[in-house]
Parts: sequence; structure tokens; C-alpha cells
Amino acid sequence: MTTTTTTSNQTTTGTASSTSLAASAKFKAFSVVFGLSFTIIYVVCEVFSLPMFTYHPATNLIDWGWVRGRSGEGPAMYWYGWVASCLVGSTILGALAMFVPERLINRIPLSLLWILPILAFGPLIYGLMPFWTK
Repeated sequence: MTTTTTTSNQTTTGTASSTSLAASAKFKAFSVVFGLSFTIIYVVCEVFSLPMFTYHPATNLIDWGWVRGRSGEGPAMYWYGWVASCLVGSTILGALAMFVPERLINRIPLSLLWILPILAFGPLIYGLMPFWTK
């Protein structure tokens, strides 16, 4: 790819650097494994109630792990804890994937990045069913 830049009576033509982060094989490994593992970890955390922390918005308190909402304080929020768990877990797995040989990462079909989140809707909807049936 060629780029042309014109600055005050001077034209410069050069080639774009192919060493960008997006073209890196290690970045591809990180991003593919991060995307796939985030979805899987999120479903596991939601189905088995495994947030990293619980947020109580009425009192602005944070408790480690899963804690039931306190009487008179409104509901507890687990979503922030689930996302934090997913970010930590997916980042670790993505970083480990950067050390896996490129040929193994290339065997992962990229269509899984679309298919897996769609398949995750089933367990997530089932896990949230008590909120709709009460």
C-alpha cells in the first residue's frame, strides 16, 4: 500500500508499515482467544452466580464475590462483577495464547466469534428466567 502526503510544495511517497499491531500474529491470537473465552466465561459466571464482586447501588457498597441483596437496600447488581471476572480471565487466556504456535491459532475458525455469542443466548435467557416468571 502506498501513501502520498502533500505538505507545502513538497510531495512525499512512502509505503505503509507492515509492522502494525493489527497485522501481528500475536495480536490475532490474543484477540481471537479473548473474544471466545470472554463469551464462555460470561455464561459460566452468570449461570453459576460467580461474580468477582457484588455492587449494592442503594448504599454504594461493594462486596467481594456473590452476596445476596440486603433487606431494605434494594437489589444487588452482579453484572459488573461478571464483566470484571470475564475481563481478568479473558485477558489471562489471551496473553497465554500469544505463546501458542501460530499454526494452532489459525486452526480456530473465526466464525466462532459470531456463532458462540449467539449460542450463549440460550443459557443466559434460561438463567434470567426467574426474573420474568416471578
